[in-house]
Amino acid sequence: MYKLNGALSELIGAIIGDGNTYDKRPYYVEITGNPLSDREYFEVYLANLISKNLQYEPRIFFREGAVRIRINKKVFVEWIKELGIPSGKNKFSKVFIPKRIKKSKRHLKFCLRGIVDADGCVTFDKRKIYKNTYIRIALRMKNPRILKEISTSLKVFKIKTTLSPRRELLYINGYNEVKKYLGKIGFSNHRHINRIKTFYPELVCYNCSGSMKVTSNASVAQLVEQ
Repeated sequence: MYKLNGALSELIGAIIGDGNTYDKRPYYVEITGNPLSDREYFEVYLANLISKNLQYEPRIFFREGAVRIRINKKVFVEWIKELGIPSGKNKFSKVFIPKRIKKSKRHLKFCLRGIVDADGCVTFDKRKIYKNTYIRIALRMKNPRILKEISTSLKVFKIKTTLSPRRELLYINGYNEVKKYLGKIGFSNHRHINRIKTFYPELVCYNCSGSMKVTSNASVAQLVEQ
């Protein structure tokens, strides 16, 4: 099996955010993203993270309007099931952050990063009620339980969140809280950093993820330097 570390915690976060696990032949894990804005994240960051930590070259392909990365490795499927990641069509209603990850603040940090990288977005509110364009990080999930769990986990890092009345949306609101998120959790997906640059380029320097310092030609070691 595998030894849990920051990189694998981040991969598990991405699976929680926008992945699926299939525990019958051909046994695989698949993560889905936007074919345009997530392409570099999949082809460079996730591919190298998987190659380095699982000793496996994942398959990346485009289908049904999405980019998909697939790990056909039974031992990995069994390992994440052992951690508590559910498989099958009802995964989204059952998934939670594994207890082993929550025991370590470092592992929790990387797992949260993976979740938001895969399934979150950066939004801007330009209504006149705000003096300046209002920035938010938003995360929409169909599972109220895990959104509450993510909210509680972010409090460990003193990051304030707001949940919608139906608990299907989580927000990190305002410049200062987004800055705090960047400094304590960070993004590995350039899609979010590029959004932030459109209105608040000065915030990018606070991003604590080493992946932002590399280009698409970076080495595996640089990409998983955390």
